[in-house]
Amino acid sequence: MLNRFKIALYTLLSGVNVALVGQLKLNEIMVLLSAPFVFDIRDFRAFPMFRKIIVALTALFVFQAITDLFIVNSTAENFMRGWAAIIMSILSFLFLFKIMKDDTVIFFFLCMTLIKNIIWTDDNADTDMSYFKFKMVPILSYGVYVLSFLLYRKGHWKAVLALLLSYCLLCIARDSRSTGMIFFLGAIIIYCFNSGMQLTRDRLLVFGIAGLLLFQFAYGCYVNAVLNHEWGGEHASEQIERLDNPYNPLELLMTGRGETFAALAAIGDAPLFGHGSWAKDDNLKYYRILLLYQNEEMNEQLATSTDHLIPSHSILLGAWVNCGIGGFLAVLAVFILLLRMGFYLIGNAADTALYPVLVLMTLGVIWTFLFSPIQQLRFNIPAIGAILLRAYYECITERNEAAAMEPASQTMAFIAPKGEI
Repeated sequence: MLNRFKIALYTLLSGVNVALVGQLKLNEIMVLLSAPFVFDIRDFRAFPMFRKIIVALTALFVFQAITDLFIVNSTAENFMRGWAAIIMSILSFLFLFKIMKDDTVIFFFLCMTLIKNIIWTDDNADTDMSYFKFKMVPILSYGVYVLSFLLYRKGHWKAVLALLLSYCLLCIARDSRSTGMIFFLGAIIIYCFNSGMQLTRDRLLVFGIAGLLLFQFAYGCYVNAVLNHEWGGEHASEQIERLDNPYNPLELLMTGRGETFAALAAIGDAPLFGHGSWAKDDNLKYYRILLLYQNEEMNEQLATSTDHLIPSHSILLGAWVNCGIGGFLAVLAVFILLLRMGFYLIGNAADTALYPVLVLMTLGVIWTFLFSPIQQLRFNIPAIGAILLRAYYECITERNEAAAMEPASQTMAFIAPKGEI
């Protein structure tokens, strides 16, 4: 009961901002106050993957401090905001891993996050497109998580597939393509591991080629529908119409995630140590590169009226932009550790009620680290990481117990073949 109360506070308070060292969430203040009580050195020995993630994040902090203090001489305001983000990511990992004890607690976290998303409206929700993407998608996605858990627990995995595919079509129709693709791929994975299909290497190769061909065909149909204003919204139409070759999905990725590619130019200018915390794009060099990827013209008056940070829109590349190759390697380590656990759970946890959520979160980790702002390392990744960690160690424990019981049952069968002693 106490853990559920903590989760309720953590989720509901995450919508309240506090002006402290930049801007903290009220739930982060709670995490700070709770840190001395949740830290337990024994967890590092008992859970090696947890220890490695915390060590990697600590290394990220060290590299950021070196860059800020000794390389670029960041202002105190900037480096304190940068350091606070990494510290809060570490403490949130510690806090959430400690209180997420089992599937029921994780399910309660999903429910409370759904309620929080309903209460707190995203600041970006000011147009029809952004309202669905920034307000409705967080609500609907967690609603799908909750329903998937309940349906899958009762053995209705086909109903889960129908739910995921329906939501996928809704997201694509409403210009939330990345979310739609994650739920579509999640449905395919859940089908493969529940239909009794044997996934050999040759089959995976065939499925991969067939999937690419099917994707290109479906993408071509989607582009035609958008250009004819039969599908998607105004934002999708504007994006696709400005592409040289709209049938090349890479071009759409580059214009939709131009910040990620602009970050490569910033990395090339400071590859070893980066540009520091909250580094500003003073001469708008990288902003101009971003506009080139987006095929947009420069509005000098509008561009110079506000400060621009160096764009990245990628946790991996954002860490490299901020604190150099050392920060990139530290974040890459966290990424690999989360994927190792996620892929293990995809292959071995299909009999748990949480399976659809674990599949979707693993796919979400890939997209988030590649194409989401580095701030997600502080806001969303600790919760996803804590869930994957708990599910991973619970799955390992169950498999070890089953393996330990198997020799005993074989011995009993040898002594008494008919079950009689």
